[in-house]
Amino acid sequence: MDDPHVDRLRRLFDEYGLAAGPVRKTVLIVTDDSSTGLELDAAKRYFADNGPAVEFAFVADVDKIAETAKRTYNAVLSGVLGDRHVPCDLHLFSAYAGLLACGGALIVKTENPGVTEAKTSKQLRTHGFVDVAVSATPGIIVGYTPSYEVGTSNRVTLNSKAKENVVAAWKLDDDDDPETISEDDLLEADDLKKPVQSTLRVCATTKKAKACKNCSCGLAEELEANRVEDVPKPVPDTSNAKSSCGSCYLGDAFRCASCPYLGMPAFKPGEKVQLAGNLLQDDF
Repeated sequence: MDDPHVDRLRRLFDEYGLAAGPVRKTVLIVTDDSSTGLELDAAKRYFADNGPAVEFAFVADVDKIAETAKRTYNAVLSGVLGDRHVPCDLHLFSAYAGLLACGGALIVKTENPGVTEAKTSKQLRTHGFVDVAVSATPGIIVGYTPSYEVGTSNRVTLNSKAKENVVAAWKLDDDDDPETISEDDLLEADDLKKPVQSTLRVCATTKKAKACKNCSCGLAEELEANRVEDVPKPVPDTSNAKSSCGSCYLGDAFRCASCPYLGMPAFKPGEKVQLAGNLLQDDF
């Protein structure tokens, strides 16, 4: 009668194609340190005459093996021999990833089937294993290392005809006369008008050319000054002008600071004030 532990190993080897193929597979079976000698002896006797080249190791020796046997094994079976549990920790999965050749299979027995399978699958994906799946054998998870080495490169050959089409699409012939647009055609008549300085001043609060209620940036005073300047000053009537100081008629040089005729030309009492014809004209 077959040993039940050897029978489980044989079924896993058949399920994942480790016992067949033109090239003999190299397999590492990792067991707990306390596994009985009977289980190991039965497995060693079976694989001595059947299937791939199988090696056995205790979980405590995996780090030492990983230092010298990088990318050596086509498959690693962890905890599938015997009933004792081999830890499914991240450090161990990292060591297994270094032992497996490209496309190698890691077959792991979980601690509690149906409860930790999802957690173990996530841990395998975290360490770069692909095609992670639950085995037909209860409590077994399998994942594969990528079929390429990290950092490898491969030459990409482009279709020469496609390359010519791309070059032709960006090529300009000498006969081509691309249509251009004059920048002057993009301007409207209003764009050429010089803006009035007063319209460029905006309130710091409203961002508009209108002072806010409690304006403190000076815009309110500026707008008021502009409004006063725009209001035409009335020409004072000098027909009944009387000067208490007797100097108002003589001009600004003889007028006091509060004189109502300040800024007006000299005149005679009863004479209408006349401004020079060029006084309101620009100097330029």
